Amino acid sequence: MSEVYQIPGLILTALCHVFVICHLSELKYSKKRFTLYGCMYAAGFVSIGIYGYAAGGAIGIFAYSGIVICTFLFSCMVSWGCFAKKCFLFITYFCLFSVLDNVLKMMIKLFCPRISAPAGYYAAIVLRSASLLLILALYKKSGEEILHFPGDGSNRRWWNLALVALLFYLLQASLSVLNVKDVISDVWLMSALFVINFIMYAAYWLVFSNINYMKKAKEAALVRQNAEYLSARLSAQQKAEETHRRLRHDIRHHLETIAEYAKTGDTPAILEYIREYSIEVSETAVRQYSVNRTIDSILSVYAGKAKESGIAFLVKCNVPAELAVRDIDLIALLGNLFENALHGCQKSGKENLYIEIYIRLQNSRLTIVCDNICPDGLELSGSLPAGKSIGISSIFDVCRKYGGNLEYKVEHGICSACAVLNL
Repeated sequence: MSEVYQIPGLILTALCHVFVICHLSELKYSKKRFTLYGCMYAAGFVSIGIYGYAAGGAIGIFAYSGIVICTFLFSCMVSWGCFAKKCFLFITYFCLFSVLDNVLKMMIKLFCPRISAPAGYYAAIVLRSASLLLILALYKKSGEEILHFPGDGSNRRWWNLALVALLFYLLQASLSVLNVKDVISDVWLMSALFVINFIMYAAYWLVFSNINYMKKAKEAALVRQNAEYLSARLSAQQKAEETHRRLRHDIRHHLETIAEYAKTGDTPAILEYIREYSIEVSETAVRQYSVNRTIDSILSVYAGKAKESGIAFLVKCNVPAELAVRDIDLIALLGNLFENALHGCQKSGKENLYIEIYIRLQNSRLTIVCDNICPDGLELSGSLPAGKSIGISSIFDVCRKYGGNLEYKVEHGICSACAVLNL
C-alpha cells in the first residue's frame, strides 16, 4: 500500500473507539475479557481500514461502512442495557465523531493549505481523539446522570431518539464522503456543515429534554410506588388496630373464662387457653422489619405477598432510621429485587419455598443479600442473569450510581443476589 503512514492513524482511531465504548457503556464482561475483545476489534478495524485505503473508490466507502458495522457490533456485544438505548448512544457517538472529523479536516484544509498530507492526516486524528476524550470526560461528569436512571428501559422512546440520531449521522457521513471525494466546493461544504450542525444541536437539545422528561416520569412513578407501599403499610396497621380493639373489648370475657377454669382447679386448661390467646394476639401484630421507614414499608408489602403465595419470608435487617440513599433509589432497588425473588419462587414449581433477606450497613457500605428458590433453568451471563430484564437494569443502575456493584449466583436451585452501595 502506498499510503503506509495511515496505518498508525487507524490504530490510534481504533484505540480511541475502544476507550470511549469502555466508558460510555455498561460493560458486560470483566476488564480483562473486554481488553481481549477490544484487541480483536482493533485488529479487525485496522485490517478493514487498510483494505479500504488500498482499494479506494467505491470499495473504500464499503470499507468505511464495514468499520461502522464492526464498531456497532463490538459496542453491543460488550455492553448491557436495552438494545434501543445502546443504538442511541452508539449513533450519537459516531455522529459526534463525524462532526469533529468533518470540521477539523475542513479547518486544516482552509487554514493550513500548505501542510503535507501525512501531517494534516495526523493533526486531524490527534485533535479529533483529544476532543472526543474531552467530551467523554464532560459526559462522565455531567451528562451520564441524565442518561442513566433506574428503569430507563422504555424501548419505544429510545428507538425514537435513536432514529433522530441516525438521521443526523447519515447527513454527517454523507458530508464526510463529499469531503473526501472533493465533489463540492469548500464554501458549499462549510455552509452545509454549519446548517446541519445547527439543526443537529437544536434537535439534541430537544432529545436531552425528552430524556430529562423520561427521567422525571420514572421518578414520579417511583414516588407513586412509594405511596402505595406506605398505603399498604398503613392499611395493615389499621387492620391490626381494629383487631386489637376487638381483643381489648373481649378481654372481660377471656378473664371470666379463665376465672371459671381457676375455680375448678383446671390448670392445664388455663395454660392452653392462655397459649391460644397469645397466638391470636401475636398473629394480629404488625411486624416491624426495620427502623428505616422506606425499607420497612417495602419489606412489609412483600412479606404479605409471600405469605399469600405460601412462601416463607425471612428477614435480618440492621440499618439506621436514616440512610444516605434517596427513597426512590431504595424503592427501585429493593422493589425489583424482591419482585424478582417472588417470581422466581412462584415459577420454580418446587416445595418448601422461601425468600431470605439480609440488609446491613457497615463502614458506610450498604449490603443487601436476597436468596430465593429459583427455577432449575436459570442461567447467568457473567455475574447477572442472562437476558437482563428492565428490573435488573434498574437494580444495576442504582448500584452503579452509588459506586457499588451487583452480583448474582445460582447454586443448588438457589439464586443469591448481592447488591452493594457505597454511601
